[in-house]
Amino acid sequence: MIPALNPVTTGKHVPFLDFLDAAATAQFPAIDYPIVPFSQVADEQSQDAAKELLLSRQLVLGSFGLPVEFRKDENTFLSDLKELPKHAALAKHMGVTRCCTWLFPATDEPVAEYTCRFVRRLRECAKILGAYGIRFGIEWVGPKTSRTLKHDFIHTLPGTLDLIDAIGETNVGLLFDSFHWFTSHATKGDILSLKADQIVLVHINDAPDKPKDQQIDNERLLPGEGIIDLKVMLTSLQQIGYDSFISVETFSKELPLLPPVEVALKTKSAVDRVIAASIL
Repeated sequence: MIPALNPVTTGKHVPFLDFLDAAATAQFPAIDYPIVPFSQVADEQSQDAAKELLLSRQLVLGSFGLPVEFRKDENTFLSDLKELPKHAALAKHMGVTRCCTWLFPATDEPVAEYTCRFVRRLRECAKILGAYGIRFGIEWVGPKTSRTLKHDFIHTLPGTLDLIDAIGETNVGLLFDSFHWFTSHATKGDILSLKADQIVLVHINDAPDKPKDQQIDNERLLPGEGIIDLKVMLTSLQQIGYDSFISVETFSKELPLLPPVEVALKTKSAVDRVIAASIL
């Protein structure tokens, strides 16, 4: 399994190059980061210059977030979608094969209309990404405390698999997050029922000591600091054959107050311990 650093953990205020330097200093082999800053370098200099930002630091871009706003109005969606081939072409040049997004677990809109629109829009994104050899991961959001709008939307592993089936593109799979696995009351058996090729990316983090249904989405701990049985999760993922990127995505008020290098070092130490304790 390949540890990756996510900018949520250091705090999104950290400048692009400072984040890259922090990940490299902590000897992360990979990052999970937006593609847009790399595209800006490619536009201003070249695709090779964007690629060199990683090569010079012995990093790879394990995955990037979908740079398309599919949750708002149609014009915004179409405007962003028009730029997706450019981003995907750069990702292919950089050797990146994974792109991910997430679903908010509630809506004030009629659920049928909301679902149909998302299926159509995500299918269009998936087709473009697939043309460049990029897999597309979709993440459910598990906490009950996040479902505060009129209607519940997809917030479980089975529901996400149903959505993936509805999208119907072969490059679409799961972004599997330990916090959402835990808070949606999923089990070891749910992991063992999957195949490795159904998982595009894994996010790892931990939860504070309180009941699952009281967990708050943006209150998380570094791996190994909380109550999630990460050993069971990681060993189960290994049993089905998943051996790729494990991105540390920890929402915290305290960590972003520290220098980014210190956060990266603490994070690398934490994830290394959890992975070492879970090797089959």
